[in-house]
Amino acid sequence: MTTTLFGGAALIAVLYFLLRLTGISNYWRGIISGALPTLTMMFYSLNHWPGADVVALHLALYVATATVLTLTGGPRRQGQPFRFHWIPMAFISFFLVLAVVMAVFVNIAITGVSPAVAQWFLPNAANKTVHTAFSGEVPHDEAAAKAVSQYLTKSELQRRLGWRMEVSGLDQIKPSQPTEVLVSATDGQQKSLEGATVKLIVKHMADSAGTNEGITASLPAIAPGRYRALVNLNEPGQWLAVLQVERGTDKFETAKEIIVPAL
Repeated sequence: MTTTLFGGAALIAVLYFLLRLTGISNYWRGIISGALPTLTMMFYSLNHWPGADVVALHLALYVATATVLTLTGGPRRQGQPFRFHWIPMAFISFFLVLAVVMAVFVNIAITGVSPAVAQWFLPNAANKTVHTAFSGEVPHDEAAAKAVSQYLTKSELQRRLGWRMEVSGLDQIKPSQPTEVLVSATDGQQKSLEGATVKLIVKHMADSAGTNEGITASLPAIAPGRYRALVNLNEPGQWLAVLQVERGTDKFETAKEIIVPAL
């Protein structure tokens, strides 16, 4: 996001000064240089919706950049010193600082704070895995209460089954690199769990509305009680991996948060 945010602002500046070489008036230089990246961002968002907050942040910075260039790049009399009143300068500075701060907050919400930075202000962050990305909204209505009841019932049934799952490979996933995920399953008698249907669902933590189905992978058996699949995630960030195991009428489900680092 920071690439498109500040890259678009830099593109506006380049377009503005290139148009200046062609002799176009200062007013139209500001309009054209600001309109091209803004319209590009709007058309891109129609097919790859990043969220209203991200779009608003881009548009605000693009418009502010074009406005500043237009106000400061107008013609002046030869020998006349450049003067810019402090009131509009204060407004422009405020919105530029606000855009930078909001970009930092949105980036933290999407990818979280790096472990090195988290150690500065989070207790004992150096000794544990810290998840700081936004995990989505938490519902508190009647449907949420029913979901809690169903979760407790399911947990009790799984406890009685006594199944055990050992999953390896999730912590080694990198963006756009197929990674082997192995599941070792045992039943209540600590014997290999054979004849089960194993499925892995991976989706973004922030996708609380369920608008993105994520990635679903079936894990075929490669040995008694061992199941394998290749998982490929296309972008970094905080993900939720849900493992679903079924055999006959028995069902087992477990979930784990994973962090896919940027390359």
